[in-house]
Amino acid sequence: MMITDFIFDLGNVLVDYNPMRCILGYTHNVIDANYIASEVFASEQWIMLDKGTITYEEALRVWKERIPERLHSQLDEIIANFHKHLPEIPEMTELVKRLKESGKRIFILSNVSERFPKITEGLEVMKYVDGAVLSHEEKTLKPDPHIYASLLKKYSINPQGAIFIDDNAENVHIATKFGMTGYIFDGDAERITESFANLGFFKLSVPVEDDVINREE
Repeated sequence: MMITDFIFDLGNVLVDYNPMRCILGYTHNVIDANYIASEVFASEQWIMLDKGTITYEEALRVWKERIPERLHSQLDEIIANFHKHLPEIPEMTELVKRLKESGKRIFILSNVSERFPKITEGLEVMKYVDGAVLSHEEKTLKPDPHIYASLLKKYSINPQGAIFIDDNAENVHIATKFGMTGYIFDGDAERITESFANLGFFKLSVPVEDDVINREE
């Protein structure tokens, strides 16, 4: 069956998710930065934000109960601005653009909080996205099968005609249980671009210098 739909994860697939980049923008003490990363970005509350079962105000109250008061002002700044420190991955944006120009539909299936609009505001890649299903709206996280089923139903996606791209192997595995083709993204944008081109989803452009050489030969 022809592949018509491409479903992408967001963090570390379309955008570079690296909490330390944000944290070090507000504290230059590496020990404090690692502490905040552990107590906040690896906390149960962070997961709950992605599930949509807690607000940022509620999460901040919990974090401040266990984080020293001397770090509270930095914590406020980090939480208020972390979405500004999630740059898109240019090579993946180019891949999505090529797929879209070849007539494919593009979707996002992501574990992400209510900050999704702020995270994606101004990102070029969003110009090519046809729709998204987000964990905070579904009140559950990948790899819960419910969130995959919700995406397929909402956008009338035939799983046999879809490819799911995620950096988490378990998330990809569940997608294949629905009949989708899975691709575990390892951060190598050149590899996935070449793979999709070799499968005929689009044509790689030929560099001008190579084209000149070929015509001269």
